[in-house]
Amino acid sequence: MEFGPAHSSTLDLVDRWQREGTYPLFPLITQAATTRARIGVPHARPGSDDTHGRPVTVFGSADYLGLARHPEVVEGALAATRRFGTGTYGTQAVGGYTRLHQELEAAVATWSGRPAALLFPTGMQANLGVLGTLAGPRDHVFADRFNHQSITMGVRLSGATLHVFRHNDPAHLAQLLRTAGPPDRSGRRLIVVDGLFSADGDLAPLAEIADLAERHDALLVVDEAHSAGTLGPQGRGVAELCGVLDRVDVVTGTFSKAFASTGGFVCADADVVTLLRHSADAYLLSLGLPPGTVGAALAALSVLAREGTERRRRLQDNARTLRARLHAAGVGTAGSAAHVVVVPVGTMDRTAHVTRRLAERGLMVCPLFPPAVPIGGARLRLGVCAEHTEEDIDHAAALIAAALAETALPTGPAGEALVRGTA
Repeated sequence: MEFGPAHSSTLDLVDRWQREGTYPLFPLITQAATTRARIGVPHARPGSDDTHGRPVTVFGSADYLGLARHPEVVEGALAATRRFGTGTYGTQAVGGYTRLHQELEAAVATWSGRPAALLFPTGMQANLGVLGTLAGPRDHVFADRFNHQSITMGVRLSGATLHVFRHNDPAHLAQLLRTAGPPDRSGRRLIVVDGLFSADGDLAPLAEIADLAERHDALLVVDEAHSAGTLGPQGRGVAELCGVLDRVDVVTGTFSKAFASTGGFVCADADVVTLLRHSADAYLLSLGLPPGTVGAALAALSVLAREGTERRRRLQDNARTLRARLHAAGVGTAGSAAHVVVVPVGTMDRTAHVTRRLAERGLMVCPLFPPAVPIGGARLRLGVCAEHTEEDIDHAAALIAAALAETALPTGPAGEALVRGTA
């Protein structure tokens, strides 16, 4: 098959990394615990050490609260599977909606403090469903430059006019809102932001954004994918942390991070949820979540009702310690403000070298490349866990500092686009 220049560039880059032994993506996990794993290389020769895997400490996970191996969460998944099987009978509207799904919706609504909740197959589809339903060709959507890619995808599907404001810049957002025209002539307005930005580790200034939403009669949608369960007094995310949860119209999120399962959710007023349930293609045209994942999420919410405060405290203590250790070693963390700790590296080649070198020395991290980040802004994303020990953190900081110091500047181009987004 013939490919255009962009696709050919991606294939050439992957081929070169594999030939050089610096390919940093798709680590093959052969065993996993909460903060430990064995990882190999997906394309290694059969029977080689790289196929069986080497032991690593995991700082490349989104299991922020350490629940993925919690015995109650594991048993919740198993019990649900024994009761309902591994799948559902069809889409949720005609056979994919079990009592477990109903219980999880109620539990999420209670946890979120919102009147109602709706389950989606993924967090990405939750964003697609919300924006594809609540926005249309007459409407205007105002989005932070560094939002999740699924938000941009949802706006494009909706046909709405997209206005992108500079990252965490309420003044620029205000300017765009003013120039878009009054709401009665321009249709509905929606402001959409991440709560915790997954590629930068910083938090949205939601108090100022909520003021602008009210001033300009705009709906406010917040994607709490990386902050649900982990931030705020009750773990309801950045909106709760900023004291504006009651001023947010729609919250989207995922079970695949703090809640140790898979799937997405939307929390909103009952009429919004009813509309999405009967109109959102991303909901109606997909099978219901597998019962096992629903059971795991239900169990995770139950555990967090008892242990959430302490687990969140440990998580943020660990995040502060990691940032402090990195800074002491001369490693920057950009604007990282919570448990997503970002280490700027620079070019794609250098980031690939650093990632592979860390894996060889026993540390698993998450590399981010353009277009998920700006050209020349490739970086490491470190996912802190409540179960990391101080020794884990000290070891990780020392390895990262050494790898950055030892890695020569790359000779390859800096701006090839390799991955399409972040989660």
